[in-house]
Amino acid sequence: MSEGRDWEKIWFVVMLVIVAAFVAYSFFGVVSGSTATYRYGLPLASGLPKPLPNGTVVIYMEGVQWAWVPQNATELLYTANGTLVKVPVTSQVITYVDGFPYVKVYPGQPVEFILYSNNVVHAFYIRLPHGTQNVNIVPGIDSYSFFFAPTTPGNYTFHCAEYCGVGHSYMYGYLEVM
Repeated sequence: MSEGRDWEKIWFVVMLVIVAAFVAYSFFGVVSGSTATYRYGLPLASGLPKPLPNGTVVIYMEGVQWAWVPQNATELLYTANGTLVKVPVTSQVITYVDGFPYVKVYPGQPVEFILYSNNVVHAFYIRLPHGTQNVNIVPGIDSYSFFFAPTTPGNYTFHCAEYCGVGHSYMYGYLEVM
């Protein structure tokens, strides 16, 4: 038997306090968006910059079996007094090529996809020069993908990376940087 203090219990309490501090720090960092990287879509928009940069194109995209269906697109513009104006740009940004969605953006333009599904789990996957994005889309929960468009013009394919049925391999679209 040891005499004096019970060092095992003291050590346990010290470690418990340290772990609680790390968990609290991580939680508040993710919720505020300060520690979340923009490469990963997080629910509740916690990984998005606040406020979104001027000129951000926001595209609402629905994943259905077995297609990406862009609903609409708006561009966020801030006036001189700081007021946010949402300009509808659906017809300039979203078109279709051979039945697949074709999203057109400018080089370096900030892009936000608000992704949702109404039937099964999907995953939005796009490979860009500065890194890949793979965002899981759970039915009924909005997911967010934010990135700056590549500075070099080109065509980038996005597709579903989560097997969602027999037509899964035909679930893709294009991001055109003009």
